[in-house]
Amino acid sequence: MARSAVFAALAVVLMAVASEASYLTGTKFPFENCVQNTQFSPYYATLVSYSENAVKQTSQICLQLHVAPTCTIGRRDGKPTRCCNTAINKLKLFPAFDCRGSIASATIANKTVTSIYWEEHEGFDIVKVTPLMEWLSSPAAVDNQVICLNLRNPCWTMAMLSFDKEVLEYALYDKKVDNYECCPVGLMDVTYEPFKGTLTSGPSGSVQIEPAMSGSPKPSPVPKPSPSPSPVPKPSPSPSPSPAPKPSPSPNKKGKSPKPAPSPKVKKSPKPSRG
Repeated sequence: MARSAVFAALAVVLMAVASEASYLTGTKFPFENCVQNTQFSPYYATLVSYSENAVKQTSQICLQLHVAPTCTIGRRDGKPTRCCNTAINKLKLFPAFDCRGSIASATIANKTVTSIYWEEHEGFDIVKVTPLMEWLSSPAAVDNQVICLNLRNPCWTMAMLSFDKEVLEYALYDKKVDNYECCPVGLMDVTYEPFKGTLTSGPSGSVQIEPAMSGSPKPSPVPKPSPSPSPVPKPSPSPSPSPAPKPSPSPNKKGKSPKPAPSPKVKKSPKPSRG
């Protein structure tokens, strides 16, 4: 009985370790023993725009970084972790196979970053954009910042790039200290149509997000609310009937109407003569 209890407890521990590695989707991304659980970090990202150019076969993914209002301090090796108050130094994504070279560059704070690296972990590819510490050195600097990824062939759309065709997995890393890194993971829904979302206020307010490019369908605009119905117009009064036109008189020299012809005079019978 005691032995079964020990095995049960061990199974719970193993499940906890496995969930730490892949608790969002069941994959092992990012394939490292870093602090992934978002409960122990305030950082997360949202997709704010996506545009495509089907003619050039390029696209742009823009994500905005956020800082949650609360964060639970985790523990590692019996000590509290630093993940609630750290920086972000690199962005990692879980790409599909055969996509190496598909991220041409990244843009942050109107600066172009070309230091993009592809790695292999357990037979899978990982792509990372680093270093980013210059712009993401603290929670205050991170909040509302925008990072745009510029895609090209061979995986020039978001759906082509993502390992999972429904969600794109990401991780936000700091720098390794005390032999570990903070790397909160997250998901962004894969979109198949260009769109432009709404940026929240913050230091990224000056970041210009490109609109949907030509050569691909644009999303339908949000319909405006119908205006209040106009009042029913009053019926126009019936027009007075026009008088019947008088017959035009026959023209004469002076333009006057001709006088009627005189009635013929009746001749009187002659009086009888006297004899």
